[in-house]
Amino acid sequence: MARRPAPDTRERILDAADRLFYAHGVNAIGVQQIVDECGLGKSLLYREFGGKDELVAAYLDRRRGLWDRLLEQELTPLAGDPAGQLVALARIAAEQTASPEYRGCPYRICDAELADRGHPAVAVTADYLSSVRDLVRQLAGQAGAADPDTLGERVWLIIEGLYASAAHPGGERAAEVAVALVQELVDRAVRAEVR
Repeated sequence: MARRPAPDTRERILDAADRLFYAHGVNAIGVQQIVDECGLGKSLLYREFGGKDELVAAYLDRRRGLWDRLLEQELTPLAGDPAGQLVALARIAAEQTASPEYRGCPYRICDAELADRGHPAVAVTADYLSSVRDLVRQLAGQAGAADPDTLGERVWLIIEGLYASAAHPGGERAAEVAVALVQELVDRAVRAEVR
């Protein structure tokens, strides 16, 4: 009878993959480094994920789950206040980028490394970015802005710019500036509708 892996096997592999992929990039890390990091055998990794491509996609899927839980935690108390939720999205991004370990958006980093556009992680990245952009547009529409499409696109670009610039030297103030700019845009867009 084949032994079943411990229930935490998948999580241990994902923990190691997350640390290594985010710190060094998906192309720089091989399966052997991941199994060495988590202290498990290659056969368990292949049993759980099938291969490195699937592991990279699972790494991003797991981050997506963390993001979704964070959104629920931060946006639910602001239910009924879509303008406040837009500003909260900028604050979430600001808090994430303020971490000393922050080195860029894991989705954008991974996407830039993958030349094979058929890689399963490319689809995970596209789905994640599309869902965030759709959320921003939806909230802009619900906020009562005079021009919700323009507001949504501007807020999206500010948040994307924050994720891109905060990881580089000179980006220390990016978080503060981004939140203030989103607040100003939202206030102006919603006030314009009230007039």
